[in-house]
Parts: sequence; C-alpha cells; structure tokens
Amino acid sequence: MKTSTILSVLSLGAAALAAPKSFGGKKLPMTTFAGVEVVDTQLVRDAHALIKKFPDFLYWHSARTWLLGAAVINANETLKASVDLEAHAIGTILHDLGWDMSKDSPWVSKDRRFEVDGALGAVQFIKSHPSYCASTWTPARLERVFDGIALHGTVGIHEYKNIDTMWITESIGYDGVNFQPPIVPPAKFDSIVAELPKDNFQKGAIDTFSWMCATKAESTYNTFVQDFGTAYIEGYNATGHRSFDRVTAGYVPTPGEFEF
Repeated sequence: MKTSTILSVLSLGAAALAAPKSFGGKKLPMTTFAGVEVVDTQLVRDAHALIKKFPDFLYWHSARTWLLGAAVINANETLKASVDLEAHAIGTILHDLGWDMSKDSPWVSKDRRFEVDGALGAVQFIKSHPSYCASTWTPARLERVFDGIALHGTVGIHEYKNIDTMWITESIGYDGVNFQPPIVPPAKFDSIVAELPKDNFQKGAIDTFSWMCATKAESTYNTFVQDFGTAYIEGYNATGHRSFDRVTAGYVPTPGEFEF
C-alpha cells in the first residue's frame, strides 16, 4: 500500500483542519492509551473490554492495530479531521473476532472466511450496543466498517475504497509479524509495543490459521490461510478446491505455449 498516495489525496483546504469528525452533532471524547490519543466513546470502551477477554496475543494484536493506525492518523491534521475515528476504532479493535478459538464462539462460523466473521461480528456488536442509533450508524457507515475488516486479508483493493474503509484495512496491516511500519512515528511505535508487546504473536497467528484449516477448511481455500493447512495440517489438501483447479480442469498445455 502506498500510504504517501493516500495522504496526497487529502489535500483539503485549511478550513478542513478541524476537530475530529463527529456524528450526531456531538464532539468525540478523547483519551490517551499507550501514549496515543484515541477516541473514547462508550462503544469503543466496550469493544476494547470485549477483546481483553481474548488470549494475550490476540488482545495485544487487536489493540495494536488500533493504536498504530491512530498514531499515523494523528500525525496528519487533515487526515485526523477526515477519518471517522469511532468507525476506525471499532473496525481495528474488532477486526479479528474471527480468530476466537473458544468453544461455541459467538463470532466464528463453520463456513465463512475469518475476515467475514470479524466483519459481521463488528456490525452485530455495533447494532446490539445500548448506544446504537440507526440515524447515526447508517447502513453506509456500517458498510465502511464491514468492508474495512472484510478486505484485510486481501491485498491491492482497499486503497481504492473510501477513506474510512481504507484506513481500517491500512491500520490492520501495520501490525505484522517481525515488522515495524516506517510510517508510524518511532516513539509512538515503541510506546505501543511497550504497553502491548508482540510476545507470542507469531506463534499465536500460526496456531490460529492452522486451526482454521483443521476445523473449517472450506473457508480457507483460495486464501492466504490455505498455505498454513498445506504446511502444517495432516490430510489438508486444497487441490480440487482452488480457482486454478476449476479454470484448468481438462486443459493440457502444449510445449512452449507459455513462452511470452
């Protein structure tokens, strides 16, 4: 993702450099978490409380995506005045509800991609919250949250979406394994990781993706998760389920045919 391109499209006039975007005519309350200023509505506080119930590696990862994205957004006044900070918070905090490996998880389906489970779960969370108001959380606003989460396992699409969807997905991508995004101010990155360490993140991610391949294989075919099943799960076989298999069924290439 070319973040410089994202920032360049935000060349708004000086009049746009205002307080964070609000909905329902109310100014958003703000607080500081791990050295980063973030939105502090009851909806966001409750979403944060929800993910704190998950294993440490998953809680830390989910919260880091929120804070890493917020740190980048805060560093650009135009961006901060343009992004829906509450939607960004919910989309990043709840993006991996589909990683919940607990028995009878209310968020995880037997057949959907984990990104879709997370997206549906986030929308469900918003609509079931006591603060929910249909005139504030319009279908279009909910769709931005859904898309921001649903697209985060697929590269090359989100940068062409609306600003809110784009920044939810972009922020999720800032918390990779063995990766420090250069766009995040180094002092902010350090304060975030000090509060929310990356301990066990790599192992937790590998375990989770492998679990998906073992327990809901159909949802993993034609996705990056498929490779974990191939590498680690005995009996897992994506052959016959891939788009490649459907497109090439019955086709026999001739020698030299693909010498472009």
